[in-house]
This record gives sequence, structure tokens and C-alpha cells, in this order.
Amino acid sequence: MLKPFTFVLYSLLAGLILGIAALSLFLLHDRLSGRAALEAALFSAESGGHVDGIVKITPPLALPGFSLSNHDGGETTLQELRGRHILLTFGFTHCPDICPLTLNEFQQIQQMLGALAERAHFVFVSVDGARDSPAALKRYFDFRGFDAMLGLTGDEAAVRQLGDPLGLDFALGESDTTGSYQVTHTAGAFLLDETGHWIARYHFGAPARAIAADMRALLSA
Repeated sequence: MLKPFTFVLYSLLAGLILGIAALSLFLLHDRLSGRAALEAALFSAESGGHVDGIVKITPPLALPGFSLSNHDGGETTLQELRGRHILLTFGFTHCPDICPLTLNEFQQIQQMLGALAERAHFVFVSVDGARDSPAALKRYFDFRGFDAMLGLTGDEAAVRQLGDPLGLDFALGESDTTGSYQVTHTAGAFLLDETGHWIARYHFGAPARAIAADMRALLSA
């Protein structure tokens, strides 16, 4: 007959083993469910169906021309970008989370597209022109390895000229004692076709693979 202490010890060990087994089963189920959801999103995107976070703009919306400074020190206009699709996002280089995450996803999308990525421009537009000079954008792009992207910046009026038709909203916060401030802005990405018309809205959180599948269908047409 087991002594009370030994019985309690065995009971604790049995409970621990059962708990570990249950946790392992839960994690496996969660991983498989996530993979199934991603595959479902990919199938839906590739077959032209609906994917949460991806909105088609029908009819496509023509955007007004713009001129902004690029990270190489020159000027870039919408006219110069025509001839390729444009995947566009807005942000600022001091952003601690959403902006670098979005740009990392842009890199993933480029890699998923392979050679088709050469048929598109990948563009980051700063909404913080006071701090994000062309030189600051270049340092940021070089540091993060964003070699195949275009960084644009300008004063508030010029950025709003581009962003207002897309529903862009942004605001600068109050400066602290060090002169630092945060910026709130519309997240996600916007896709323009080769004529400069807005054709799709990718909300923040839409899977990079689903976006790549959507773009692949357009770029392959």
C-alpha cells in the first residue's frame, strides 16, 4: 500500500503528465487550424474569392498627380511610376511597430512574387516630413535592408494630396521634453494599377500570402 506522501507525489506527477499532453494536443490543433485558415485564404485569393482584409475598389479610382521627394534625393511623380502596379503604404521611420511590420511584409510579398515583383513598385510614404527627410529615409532603408523599395516624403499638404483620395488620416502628437512625438496614421496598404488607378485596399493584418496571391493574379494577367 502506498504511503500518503508517495500517493500524493504520484498523483501530482500523473496530473503534470496529463497537463503536458493536453497542452501539446491544444498547440498541435491550434497550429493545424492556423495552417488550414491560411491555406483557405490562399485558395480564396487565388480563385478570386473574398479574403478578410482585402477590399476591391470598384470601379477603380483615378488618383490626382503628386510630386514627392524620394530617399535618393530626387523627385518622384505618379506619372513616373505608371507602367507598373504600385503597392503603397504610409508611415514614419520612428514608428515602433506597425510600420516596420508592414515593410517586412512588403519584403515577404516581393519574395513570394519572385520575378513578377519586377512588375510592381513597392512604396513607403512618410507622414512625418519634419523628421523624415530624404537622407533620414535612406538611412532607415539601408539599416533595415529595404533595397527594393521606394521611400517618399514631403510636406503635409503634398502627402495629403496623395493620401486624401485613399482615405488616409494622420495626426502628429504633442512633443515631449526631448522633442519626440508619436504619429497616428491609417495602416495597411493600397494597390494601384499600372495607370495609377486605385484598385485594392489591404487592411493591416491581411496575410502577406493572401496579398501576394492577389497581386500575382493581377500581375500575371
